[in-house]
Amino acid sequence: MIKKIFTKYKELILYAIFGGGATLINIVSFYILYNKISMYLMPANVLAWLFAFIFAFITNKLWVFESKDWKSKTAVKEILEFLFARLATLAIDSLFMWLLIDVIHVNGILSKVIVNIIVIAVNYFASKFWIFRK
Repeated sequence: MIKKIFTKYKELILYAIFGGGATLINIVSFYILYNKISMYLMPANVLAWLFAFIFAFITNKLWVFESKDWKSKTAVKEILEFLFARLATLAIDSLFMWLLIDVIHVNGILSKVIVNIIVIAVNYFASKFWIFRK
């Protein structure tokens, strides 16, 4: 029964696992950069995003959406589309982080978790229906 469920929802399950990993990388990196190193908000947010971006592209390409084609034309197209989509969600992420932390004064980590929920959903649909569509 577990195998049947996994087979049916494999893509969503893997996206949740690897998306969770990317989110964890994003949040932990942000925490270290912002709270422990005292880096300014936006550079800390962008660096945390970059670490998560690299992890997410590799895992989404190889295991979630199973795009095995590394020929230069396909790989360049995918990474540029992935970059464009992720830059769009970085803008969403940065705007809401600024709004929640600097304007509304919500805790930084709580803000990061809230914003990541929105970002994860947008990233999934961009990856599934645009970047790695079959």
